[in-house]
Amino acid sequence: MTLSDTYHRAIAILRTNDVNGIFTKPGPRQYPHSWNWDSATVALGLAHFDLPRAMAEVRGLIAGQWHDGMIPHVIYHTGPSDYFPDPDFWQTNNSRHAPSVQTSGITQPPLLATMVRKIAELTGDTAEIKQFLSEVYPALWRWHHWMHTARDADGSGMCCLIHPWESGTDDSPRWLKAFERIHPTNVPPYQRKDTVHVNAIFRPTKHEYERYVHLIDVFRRNNYEHDQLLTHSPFLAQDVLFSSILQRADEDLIWIATKTSNTSDQIAAWMRQTRQYFDARHWDAERGLYFDYDMRAGCRLEVNTAMTFAPLYAGLASREQAERLLTHLHNPNEYDFDPATPTGSLGAGGLRYGISTTARNEPEWQAQRYWRGPAWPILNWVLAQGFRRYGYESIYQKIKQDTLALIEKTGFYEYYDPRDGSGCGSIDFSWPAALWLIFKRE
Repeated sequence: MTLSDTYHRAIAILRTNDVNGIFTKPGPRQYPHSWNWDSATVALGLAHFDLPRAMAEVRGLIAGQWHDGMIPHVIYHTGPSDYFPDPDFWQTNNSRHAPSVQTSGITQPPLLATMVRKIAELTGDTAEIKQFLSEVYPALWRWHHWMHTARDADGSGMCCLIHPWESGTDDSPRWLKAFERIHPTNVPPYQRKDTVHVNAIFRPTKHEYERYVHLIDVFRRNNYEHDQLLTHSPFLAQDVLFSSILQRADEDLIWIATKTSNTSDQIAAWMRQTRQYFDARHWDAERGLYFDYDMRAGCRLEVNTAMTFAPLYAGLASREQAERLLTHLHNPNEYDFDPATPTGSLGAGGLRYGISTTARNEPEWQAQRYWRGPAWPILNWVLAQGFRRYGYESIYQKIKQDTLALIEKTGFYEYYDPRDGSGCGSIDFSWPAALWLIFKRE
């Protein structure tokens, strides 16, 4: 596709996946509802050519906010579909916190405040934007407050996840050790629908899916009460990627607070708490990597995934830690990413496009299975921002060019095989359409 063709195709995909001007579904068939961090990203993409529709996307996401402040990971604005889990399976109507609109009972990485700030910076300091920021700020603050309090299991103020889906990286191998300690009993009957439109080789395995369903059953039996979930969820983890995205979102929420004449002392306190506890939870000084933390087992989940680079996005790494991370990024046996290698050229480790979501030398690395190894445009964007923040401009540019090349040469796929750039998962996906527009403007 030419540059002009790609531009118009990106807009066409976002228009086609638009549902009643309320939300943009991630894909035309596989994902027919509103997903949290998808919609946040799509909103910024829309702002490049349709500001009113971008603001509507944010409003559509906030419309699903729970009374306790949580913004859920899926909002069923149009009711049930052939997607599983459907609203009835979540049984969120039994929760005193649930809104009138049907939603899931868990959350997702909090990109929203960051994307709202970027929309404002993209548009300029207009009266319309000032009004929009004042409108959405209370909902953003309530969500951040919920993450730092209702999901604080140890007094650190750091948000704990109760389901791998909350990480946004559903079947990442970083969760496998935690899953080994979960033994489902009396799993409610269910019928997977995620392999109807997408080849099963791209999707999570039956072993993992059974545990996903088991966890949902635990949540609904506890009516989604905060203290009960922290007590009874077999899965309880502090996630490097989620915490990094939240720290950056807190930073951007302070910016919005300043723009709307709100105080930001509490947000700054949350950020200080995260800095105080982050390394103790996640940094392995011997290996020079960040790992997630299993709260149930009281240990790190020592699996080398690309989430190890996420602290750069939030400014949580020291310069020395950042330099150590680069040794893993450049290692042919791990991420095989050399900014001097032209995009599409074969790296020493056999990869052509970055960044692989899991290190090549991890036993569970799989080039085409969901979050086990493929390159994802959304993760590429997050990590690229981090490398640029630390002054690694050549790495930022290489990630950007790899992402654009994947989209322009292969099409708007959910994710890509890093070995040859072939598309995987859903086609005509909203994320790459939005991110192509975002990267092109940066």
